[in-house]
Amino acid sequence: MYEFPLTIQHIFWRVEKLYPESEIVSRSEKIERMSYKEFALRVRKLSSFLKSLKLEKGDKVASIEWNTRRHLELYFATTNMGYILHTINVRFHPNEIEYVINHAGDKFVFTSPEFEISKLKTSLSGIFYLDENFDKAIDMQKPIDSFPQLDEKDEAVICYTSGTTGKPKGIMYTHRSIYIHSLTLLAKDAVGISRNDTVLVVVPMFHINGWDLPFSALMTGAKLVLPGPRPTSKDLAELIEKEKVTIAAAAPTIWIDFLNFIEKENYNISSLKTVVTGGAEPPRIIAEKFNKMGIRLYHAWGMTETEAITTVNQDQEKISSQGIPLPGIEMRLVSLDNEKELPWDGESIGELWVSGAWVAKEYYKEAEKSKETFRVIDNRIWLRTGDIVTIDKYGYIKIVDRAKDLIKSGGEWISSIDLENAIMSYYKVFEAAVVAVKDEKWGERPVALVVPKKEYEGKITESEIKEYLLSLNRFPKWWIPDKVLFINELPKTSTGKLDKKVIRELVRNM
Repeated sequence: MYEFPLTIQHIFWRVEKLYPESEIVSRSEKIERMSYKEFALRVRKLSSFLKSLKLEKGDKVASIEWNTRRHLELYFATTNMGYILHTINVRFHPNEIEYVINHAGDKFVFTSPEFEISKLKTSLSGIFYLDENFDKAIDMQKPIDSFPQLDEKDEAVICYTSGTTGKPKGIMYTHRSIYIHSLTLLAKDAVGISRNDTVLVVVPMFHINGWDLPFSALMTGAKLVLPGPRPTSKDLAELIEKEKVTIAAAAPTIWIDFLNFIEKENYNISSLKTVVTGGAEPPRIIAEKFNKMGIRLYHAWGMTETEAITTVNQDQEKISSQGIPLPGIEMRLVSLDNEKELPWDGESIGELWVSGAWVAKEYYKEAEKSKETFRVIDNRIWLRTGDIVTIDKYGYIKIVDRAKDLIKSGGEWISSIDLENAIMSYYKVFEAAVVAVKDEKWGERPVALVVPKKEYEGKITESEIKEYLLSLNRFPKWWIPDKVLFINELPKTSTGKLDKKVIRELVRNM
């Protein structure tokens, strides 16, 4: 059997040859409409422009951009040419942006004009701003006739995660992993996208390829709707109503705000049939409200290391579960004590390990951290997810805790240890602990418990700690703890470590 290369070039072939009349809608200052045929021509012109930059196969091109058709053009132009697209999280602190650009070795950056990166200390060869002048420059290019031959194992996209302490870590996605994942999402037991759908991708294209949903939608000829920068609930409601959206994907925090808005306003969203959410466990009330409107809520789970969606739960009765693995993914429940496999009985608690067609094998240029996270068993690579779960006899996963005390707020990770160390660097602080508390809107929010130095007892305030953290110029504002509580002593384990379990209970009762 001929080993047909599963590359993004083939997705583009389908875009150009099979669905020229399908539509892409992009919201920015105005609503832009573009047929797949027009989009394909733009991609070919942008590819010519990239080639003129004397880039070589495997060179990295970064993007700092929202969910727009310009970003989508970069998705295809860079990867079709054999370059690697580095999608940079727009919510990163400037110091983090500087770090990932240098760590990845990006040659050029294509960015929204709102992000000022020219003052960063990088080795970039150039910065291009994605605006109308850039559009005009691309329009003047001659469309490239053909793309270079690629192997499906070639790297296509790199995305960085800041999911653990320390610096962000890079994950490479190959053409093969993107193709197989995008194809799998078309299945009815996954997201179930068809040519007849209109797909609204609210999950950010600057992180994990927007869960690969843009690739999936274009692969099957669906109408794709991109909501642009900082879409509000009103923006989403207008797009759903006007464009007759049938499938939409966003983090739970987005849907909480959207439901509160839609209950007070008069919008016709009857076209919407499926809402996909992930990044944090959705409150039960979200499913109930959508179900009353005839809309099904799908709860998806994944990580940067698993190229987003790895499990899906469509069961409305147990929507808090992360669901079962998609075809192409296998999982293990592993004891925290001896790494032996545990039974799938819905009661045994262990760490979730996953392996599959779109699961990473290592962190980019991080050999030691890779050894900690990725394990080889019988020539198979298994990812230690760090999620503490139960698995029932039907294969449904339920996350009950997280390793290393990470906090997941609005689908984004916050390191409790980084915050603790920063707080303890303040001259009035003796000790500090940061834990997650449940939040109806954001899933989790950080709360700090602080022990002042003796001489400063009663002479330190909550606002003082928050202002100090901001003054360090290290953390985004959404990392700052919602509350800072003061205490005389922090609970410790028998080995002298902070007892986070007791601390969480303490915070809940304060």
